[in-house]
Amino acid sequence: MCGILAISSPQNCQFDLNPAIQAIHHRGPDDDGVFHSSEGDAHLGQVRLSIIDLSAAGHQPMKDASGRYVMTYNGEVYNFLELKTYLESTYGSIAWKSSSDTEVILEGFAREGYSFLSKLNGIFALAIYDQEAKELHVLRDPIGIKPLYFSAQGEAVFFSSEVKGLLAFKHVKRTVRKQSLVEQLAFMYVPEPYTMYEEFMKVQPGIYHRYAEGKLVDSKPLFTHLQSPMNQSSEEVLTEQLHATLEKAVRRQLIADVPISLFLSGGLDSSSIAFEAVKAKANIQSAYTISFSKEDNSLDGQSSDLHYASLMAKKLGLSLHIIQAESEFLSLLPTLLDFMEDGISDPAAINTFLICQSARKDGVKVMLSGQGADEYLAGYRRYQAEKMILDMSTLTKKTLTTLGSLLPSTISGKFSTTYRRFKKIAKAAGQASQERIASYFMWGGGEQIKSLFVDHEVNKPGQDLVNFLNQHAHLDTFSSMLLADQQFDLLALNLSYTDKMSMAVGLEVRVPFLDFEMVQLMNSVPRELMLKNGQQKYILKKAMEPYLPKEVIYREKAGFALPIRSWFSKRSEIMDHYFDPHRLETQGVFRPQQVQHLLNEQFSGKEDHSYLLFSMLCQQIWLDKQGI
Repeated sequence: MCGILAISSPQNCQFDLNPAIQAIHHRGPDDDGVFHSSEGDAHLGQVRLSIIDLSAAGHQPMKDASGRYVMTYNGEVYNFLELKTYLESTYGSIAWKSSSDTEVILEGFAREGYSFLSKLNGIFALAIYDQEAKELHVLRDPIGIKPLYFSAQGEAVFFSSEVKGLLAFKHVKRTVRKQSLVEQLAFMYVPEPYTMYEEFMKVQPGIYHRYAEGKLVDSKPLFTHLQSPMNQSSEEVLTEQLHATLEKAVRRQLIADVPISLFLSGGLDSSSIAFEAVKAKANIQSAYTISFSKEDNSLDGQSSDLHYASLMAKKLGLSLHIIQAESEFLSLLPTLLDFMEDGISDPAAINTFLICQSARKDGVKVMLSGQGADEYLAGYRRYQAEKMILDMSTLTKKTLTTLGSLLPSTISGKFSTTYRRFKKIAKAAGQASQERIASYFMWGGGEQIKSLFVDHEVNKPGQDLVNFLNQHAHLDTFSSMLLADQQFDLLALNLSYTDKMSMAVGLEVRVPFLDFEMVQLMNSVPRELMLKNGQQKYILKKAMEPYLPKEVIYREKAGFALPIRSWFSKRSEIMDHYFDPHRLETQGVFRPQQVQHLLNEQFSGKEDHSYLLFSMLCQQIWLDKQGI
């Protein structure tokens, strides 16, 4: 796992890559290197986190045996040993210089070109320069697990694993994108392909790009087979197939020459990964979880992870490292926001950082995560909510909407969480289909968020999501929701913050549920086997019933979050500073009176704006760092 840089430019250009190398060095503290083409039209850089083949033979940028191709690469290809065997059986003996996956990708590309890249199964972003054809080939994995940013300016195009790498080139123009500020408050992230800057974008996953002297020459979609449904099977056969494929994916992702550990929330997904890893007799002794007080937990309405994580750790013989969440964690934001690029303001990012930081201090370099199952197998509550609304008569929807509008916004006590969810469903029941689905992904009303900004020319947030849903209106509701989950929350949020928070401390996170074989299989699961008998992820629960305790499988769904509602129920020093009316007035981005209105409603208990305010706090700290 690493960080990469690449530039395609006209000939005879000179670029100093060292500032950018230093800017992303946390991603690869073990080694670094640069390459400049003889014609001055290509410039590659890499910082290395050594996971497979820790020797100097794995140094990058790496050249193939012929010397024609040079590659900088970030990621892990889990089927590289299979591909190595394939190359030797097809092309004869190859004089390998290392035992790295990097060399296998490079030698395969040298023999088969971009078509070889479609054989990869892993997490990656790469750039390969052809010294003969004077072309740069760029690809990001089809799920978007590994990030890659680019900016086309002047006659050159710049690529980097992080925005910081692009910012390190001082002559590269950067302008804060106002619409991104709006979207961040609605989603807790900026939807792809956009970033916080007008001039920077994210490379589209799974699309191969070819550049020559700073110009895009060709683009082709790869990995289209992942969307091709496999032959339908009976529920029983599919259940066995899902377990067997997950078992294989976990085994494949255990390959490493360094210590491996686990995220373990005690939920179905992380427990499934933990079980399969231990069953595979991997050298794993520990797992990590996060816990918070009963008082904080009661207000946020999440089921406690600690009991279930402890249960699974004991069952599997693992040492469980527990991190206790405290409201003082908010003081970490100024430091973490240097890494939470793209307007990420999901509290789960803090969790991920704290777990990764603790694991890295313990000598761990690789962790397995349960991410991905929710977005491919309908694991979120919104799927239940949508099914409930679709089953309602028109009269019931109208009655529910009217009732919801008459009731107070919040109540206190042990039923506050259930009440909050009821209010959300009541409001959604009165909305048109696409608008309703979009509302499930957002943390505030569109008009409400727009009204916070001084500039009324900004658009209401969520229009890209509505457009996406309209483009897929020919699909059934659940299918369009699944695609939206994968394109928005998984790609732009969950995978993004996981990469940034783990790589901030030089640690790699792997996601077996997003193994390419798993993805193709999950894309083939009938919708009625995702949500059945009132159970979300029904097919996965059935697949793991023989192996996990039922109380783990059928526990209430809990988010990987911090108790933000509890922490934002009262004023704090950091909020008073960043939401100070005079400061906001001077800044000129937000309307101070609207912000104060939100704060008054929040602290009086009239409305729950906790997640919106948390995003605003993150945004204010980020703007402060921009000198705005």
